[in-house]
Amino acid sequence: MAHFNVLVTTRSFGKIVPEPMERLRKEGLHILEWREETGLGIDDLREKVRQADAWIIGNFKIDAGLLENAPRLRVIAKHGVGVDNIDIPAATQKGILVTIAPGANDQAVADLTMGLLLSLTRKIPQADSSVKSGQWERFLGLSLPGKIMGIIGLGRIGQNVARRAKGFDMEILAYDPYLPEGTAHKLGITQTDFVTLLRKSDVISLHAPLTPETERLIGERELSLMREGVLIVNTSRGKIIQEEPLYQALISGKVAGYATDVFEVEPPLGSPLLRLSNVVATPHIGSYTRDGLGLLGEMVVDSVLKVFRGEKPEFIINPEAYRYTFFPHEANPDQP
Repeated sequence: MAHFNVLVTTRSFGKIVPEPMERLRKEGLHILEWREETGLGIDDLREKVRQADAWIIGNFKIDAGLLENAPRLRVIAKHGVGVDNIDIPAATQKGILVTIAPGANDQAVADLTMGLLLSLTRKIPQADSSVKSGQWERFLGLSLPGKIMGIIGLGRIGQNVARRAKGFDMEILAYDPYLPEGTAHKLGITQTDFVTLLRKSDVISLHAPLTPETERLIGERELSLMREGVLIVNTSRGKIIQEEPLYQALISGKVAGYATDVFEVEPPLGSPLLRLSNVVATPHIGSYTRDGLGLLGEMVVDSVLKVFRGEKPEFIINPEAYRYTFFPHEANPDQP
C-alpha cells in the first residue's frame, strides 16, 4: 500500500486520538492533510484531491465539481454517519464508494442529549454563570419524572436516548416511519404518528438523519401543534428545524427552551437564537469524546484499508458504485 494517498480533511481525525492515523502510516500510506476551518485555500484542497486515493471527510461539502478533479479517488470514508454533505450520485457514477461509521458515536450523542436537556430543565448554564460571577441566585427548575419525551428518529442514537430517559422515569413516545416492527415494543416505549407525538410531548428530542424528507421538518405549523411550554433538544442536524419560526416560538414562550448542538449554518455567527436566555448551545460536539473518536477513527481506517486490499467495507452507502470498474488503476508509483 506504499503508493496510496489518504486525504484527511476532518478536524478531529488523528488529532485527539492519534492511533488511527498512526495505523494508516504503519501500513505505508501517505497522508495528505487539509483540515476543515483552518483557513487553507481551496486551490490547495483541489490539488490534494487530485492526488488522493481515499478521502476521510468530516462536514466539508463534497460536490460533483471536486469529484471531477479526483481521478484516483476510490473511497470517501465519512468520519461519522451523516452524508448530507456528500454528493452521493456523483460519487457513485465515478465508482467511488462512500462509507460511514455507524455506532461509534451513539453513546456519546445520547449522553450529550440528556446533558442538554438537564441544562434546560435545571438551568445549569445560568446557575454556573451566576456563582462564578460572585452571585448566589437560585434558579427554579423542572423535574423530568412523569414527563413525556417524544423522540423523532429511533435509530441507534434515538434508542440510547430512550433508555436514558426511561432511567429518569419519563414516558417515551417515538416517531420513525422506517422503524422495524416490534422495536419500540422491545424497548418498552410507544410508537406513534408524527402529529400525536408533537401534541403530547413535554420534551421533543430530534434524532433523524438529514434527508430531503426531514429537511425543514419542524416549522411554523409543527410548532403550533406542540404543547405550550414544550422543550426541544436537537443533536441531529440544524436544517431539520426551521430557525426563524423557532425563534418566534421561543420569544412567545410557546417553546419554553431549545437546546442544540447543531445549527442551519455552522458556526452560527449572528444567529438570533444565541441572544435568547432560553437557548442552550454547544458547537457540534455530540461525538466529541475520547472514546467515541477512538472507535470512530478505527472504523474509518478499517473501511479505507479494506478498499485498498480489494475487500468490501462493512458500511457502504452506495453499493451500486460496484457496477463501475473498481480500482481500474494503480496509484502512481512516483508519488511519495
